[in-house]
Amino acid sequence: MAKNFYDEWLETPNRIQDQLDDTLLVARDKDIPWVSTPHDVKVKLMVANHLGFATMGSNVLKSEIPVGWHTGKHRHGEEAMHILEGEGFSIIEGQRFNWHKSSTLHIPFWAAHQHFNTGDVPVLILHGMVFDLEAYLRVARIEQIETCGPNDPSTIAAMPEETSQYYPSGARAVIHLEQAPTNKEKLPDGESYNPQGAIQATKNQHDFSNYLIVPKNGFRAHSVAITNRWIEPGFHQSGRHKHLEAVVYAIEGSGFTDMQGKRIPWEAGDVLYVPPAMWEHQHINENASPITQIRIGFNIRQWVTAIWPEGFTSTRIYDDEGNPIEAGRITRNRERSR
Repeated sequence: MAKNFYDEWLETPNRIQDQLDDTLLVARDKDIPWVSTPHDVKVKLMVANHLGFATMGSNVLKSEIPVGWHTGKHRHGEEAMHILEGEGFSIIEGQRFNWHKSSTLHIPFWAAHQHFNTGDVPVLILHGMVFDLEAYLRVARIEQIETCGPNDPSTIAAMPEETSQYYPSGARAVIHLEQAPTNKEKLPDGESYNPQGAIQATKNQHDFSNYLIVPKNGFRAHSVAITNRWIEPGFHQSGRHKHLEAVVYAIEGSGFTDMQGKRIPWEAGDVLYVPPAMWEHQHINENASPITQIRIGFNIRQWVTAIWPEGFTSTRIYDDEGNPIEAGRITRNRERSR
């Protein structure tokens, strides 16, 4: 008898699980070539469904703006950006926002934007988008308005000055690392500052964290946000937990992630992909030098958790003695339970 739609529905969970089991887990920077587009002199797509990552529609890119150049001007869906190197400014819907190394920006849906390198080194930028998800939902839009090219000094001089880090709507556009709250700050009740909430799954997750595009900092991200940047000292590990999709970019250092019992090595420039599989995972630094990583969060995760909380809520992992496995010195042969 020929299969009907319901037979296919019944097979869907197994098909999805096979895709998750086969997904790529690391985008290795050195293996991904740069390409040129009307918008970017140099850019590389690092995470996307068609590249072998079983995503929920998320995308990660890295771009470079040469010294004395600017990107094209375009508009599309929501975007989060983190400046990895260099300094300059962005014009977003006619408003100027200055940035430098370790600044983080949020660009709203359909806001025309263009980026200018005004420093003496190439600008390197990490981008988070959900273009694949927007395309799946049939709402993806993109328009190229101007192309990339060298800066015209007279044009740069005529650009408006920065007057605020906020859009007219009241939403924040940019935060610099030196402005970002940390997990070392204490609240009146003695608890550490944690804008992700006091849930056990995110408590004491990293040795040191800066919080970036989060609501408490004035941002209004809906689909994608670069939420936090953390440092783990030498011979330290993060907390162990599980959740839906996330992306972790390695800014400096090297280490590995224990993901569902599998050792996944990575180094600076690589993107670690945590699939939407509720796999236990933990980032581990076996070296003497610290590691610095940054997280891109995709808010489809919150939507899924809201409609199906049982099974898809972020969860801390405990050892065999009932203690939460949190950030700290590396421990060995630790039994783990759900």
